[in-house]
Amino acid sequence: MELREIISFYHVARLHSVSKAARRLELGQPTVTTHLRKLEAEFSITLFDRIKRPIQLTSEGGTFLELITPIVNSVDTLKNQMDYSERRGSFVVGAYPDLVMHHLPRPIRSFRELYPDVRLRLIARSYISLIQLVRSGELDLALCSAPPPDDSSLEFIELFKYNIVLMTPPGHELLQKSPIQLQDAAEWPLILSGPESLTRRIVEQTLREQGISYDVVLEMDNAELIKQYVEVGLGISIGADFTLHPEDHNKLGVVKLDHLFPTWSIGMCTLRGKFLGKAVRNFMNTLMGELSGFHPELADWNRPWGVNAKLASIATDDS
Repeated sequence: MELREIISFYHVARLHSVSKAARRLELGQPTVTTHLRKLEAEFSITLFDRIKRPIQLTSEGGTFLELITPIVNSVDTLKNQMDYSERRGSFVVGAYPDLVMHHLPRPIRSFRELYPDVRLRLIARSYISLIQLVRSGELDLALCSAPPPDDSSLEFIELFKYNIVLMTPPGHELLQKSPIQLQDAAEWPLILSGPESLTRRIVEQTLREQGISYDVVLEMDNAELIKQYVEVGLGISIGADFTLHPEDHNKLGVVKLDHLFPTWSIGMCTLRGKFLGKAVRNFMNTLMGELSGFHPELADWNRPWGVNAKLASIATDDS
């Protein structure tokens, strides 16, 4: 005896029709008929008087209906409760500050339109902190770069790739070099993200491996402030291209450094084996729909100078 057979019998008994029950259950009529025959064979009883129209329960069928009704009602209650938990509940998400500021508002808006009663708590942190919070179970989900490949405690689903780029004030002389080497950049004051940033660790590890000395004049985990201080000329920065946005096109000179650094990924990091409720999984599906394949539009920066630098160069030539 299977649950689906009991449910088929219940609806046939209530509706006095195999065809109506099949439509209610979105099954084929032969499937429902098969369910009834299996129940009758297993218990050696006749559930319906099929001569009468509409079909009627036999006395055995009436007893069977009385006994299985609490089971069907319990299943319906379970389905309702699971749907209730899906549309309420709560979970905690962590992400890089720039993702929180620029990339998450739209997915969160979409998610809240579908699940207005789900409580989502959002935490902005750097890479190392996010990884530690996922490991400890304090975060249900982190949007960050991939965890260390030897860490089997974490699972990672990629959303999009990013590259490391050089950011300078418009018209900076470094933009005239091609290709720019790390030694060239290290000759200028550097503005970098904080020590817990993955990009910072990658850049500094490469500098040390090449024996290059460098001077960090400002460090912070706020990409908007980093770009602001690059723009005013305090220093140059090496950072992730997903922190660049259309409003930066006239403020910075940008050069891709894919000849110096590999491509990295942003994705969803979770603790392996941790139970993820339906609300969390729904949010992950929303993120995949909104952010998968994202990449910053760098068309205006494909040449080794920013828009302002290009205009300045033209003005100089005309003078």
